[in-house]
Amino acid sequence: MNKRKLTLQPNLQSSNLWQFALQYYSKSARSRALLQLQDKYAANINLCLLLKYLSQQNIIVSTSTIAVLHAHVTEFSQKYTQPLRQIRANFKQSLQTMENYSVLRTHMLNAELELEKQEQQLLIDAFNRATANDSPPTCPLKYYLENILAVPKTDLDQTLTQLA
Repeated sequence: MNKRKLTLQPNLQSSNLWQFALQYYSKSARSRALLQLQDKYAANINLCLLLKYLSQQNIIVSTSTIAVLHAHVTEFSQKYTQPLRQIRANFKQSLQTMENYSVLRTHMLNAELELEKQEQQLLIDAFNRATANDSPPTCPLKYYLENILAVPKTDLDQTLTQLA
């Protein structure tokens, strides 16, 4: 039996998460699955990516820490990232009528990416400060989707397969 060595509380760096996220998200099936979770269940893609990263690195995260991370990132996202994302979506409707559309769209995309980076920094900072010592779930991402977001089992199983 091949046992994995689990790390209790490392000092994570947001730059490592960002590089992991870029590589992981570049697979179209994964990005589609994550966007579907975001659109259908209000999942935070950055939290999903962090949980995948922690699992890949064999780093333990407790159920209470997952809940705290969700609360922190949801507050920030609702206040900043989601409104900009909505503006950008509305902006697409102006494609035919707006001068300099592509330049403005690029600026909005870059601003949204900076907010995504900020979300990741917020998650990393909150994780590094976490002191919870309750039991870790076997699969942190599954715990987040199933217990915090209440994703139904049919969607959950299919999504976890796509994100494997």
